[in-house]
Amino acid sequence: MRGLAQANRWLFGSGSPVTFGVFRMLMGSVIFVNLVMVGIDFDAWFSERGYVPWANADRWLGRDIPRLDLIAGVTDTRIVAAFYALVTLAALFTALGLWTRVSSIVLAVGLISLHHRNPIILHGGDTVMRAAAVYLAVGPGGAACSMDRLIALWRGRVPVMPAEVSLWPQRLLQYQMAIVYITTVWAKWGGTHWVAGTATWFPQHLREFERFPVPKFLQDQPFLAITTYGTLLVELALGTLVFYRPLRKWVLLGGLLLHGYIEYAMNIPLFAFAMCSFYVAFYDGGEISAWAERLGERFARFRAVVRLPAGKRLAVGPGATLDAVDPLGLVRYEPGQGWTAASATGKPLRAKFAAWIRSPGAWPLFAIWSKLLDRSLESGSTADRTQARNKQMPTPR
Repeated sequence: MRGLAQANRWLFGSGSPVTFGVFRMLMGSVIFVNLVMVGIDFDAWFSERGYVPWANADRWLGRDIPRLDLIAGVTDTRIVAAFYALVTLAALFTALGLWTRVSSIVLAVGLISLHHRNPIILHGGDTVMRAAAVYLAVGPGGAACSMDRLIALWRGRVPVMPAEVSLWPQRLLQYQMAIVYITTVWAKWGGTHWVAGTATWFPQHLREFERFPVPKFLQDQPFLAITTYGTLLVELALGTLVFYRPLRKWVLLGGLLLHGYIEYAMNIPLFAFAMCSFYVAFYDGGEISAWAERLGERFARFRAVVRLPAGKRLAVGPGATLDAVDPLGLVRYEPGQGWTAASATGKPLRAKFAAWIRSPGAWPLFAIWSKLLDRSLESGSTADRTQARNKQMPTPR
């Protein structure tokens, strides 16, 4: 019973939303880039003049199976193009965490529809993206690392520390990745070439997958056996041992090396990036936040002090927002006589640019960053702001 209670807490307990927020940024960006890449040849893939008119896609999928497809039967290329543009925009908004709930739902439904419109061009990476889009639609994607949260912080509507959320969507990400790798090993073990230790020779000689040259010695024994059986071992570990925390880092490192080699050697667009985006799900939000703090310590020489105009302080909400977009803690705001800044060594810096370039969360805001800094000010001292911020909202448990 005690074990069941612990498993229940692990599956359905609550925790930091930071992990899911980081996953949303990674996977949303991958899906956005993928849609842009495919969209370059939109006419060839999705129009009636292209390789796969709607009638062909319909026959390919089979008409007797009901499917979620909002553009089923649509033959007007203008409508399909507008739909494609909407889904691409939803992917960008999902990556940014802007109107996250709506944009992620539009992305999930839209991506499924587009994949049903032309299933012939899909590969395993596309299937992973489609599954991930569904998880993004049902998970707490906007609770952390999102534009939605920054806007809410600015307006003083949420606590400085993100409120805890259910970890069940994050566990779904973990199980999804484990299932992919376990079923892959199961399928490969039933193949003659994998058992014989020669399977990795074949994809290296498929012209349609060629990318960068692979050294000749990797195409001969004993390296073929090493890469074949090594692939199986890494994939098996990614489906099992990755859940054992002492081995987690090494298993995920093995996965990064595996997919890094695939990305180098084979032209399977964004497959490696889609798979590796799931790896972050095996870390708690607190671990990711702590890692960001340690990384900030490593980059301590890049810290900067930004001095505010005379008689001004950062307002409570905007001040919390500026802290949130600076996860590495590289910027410190102090009273001053104008917008000035200095590095850790005392070198003068351009104040607003120095604050922006050291705040990764502010990079998407480059066009309005200067105005945001000006609007973040109010009359008073920094001590007054600190006292007001402490009273803003209670910290969540």
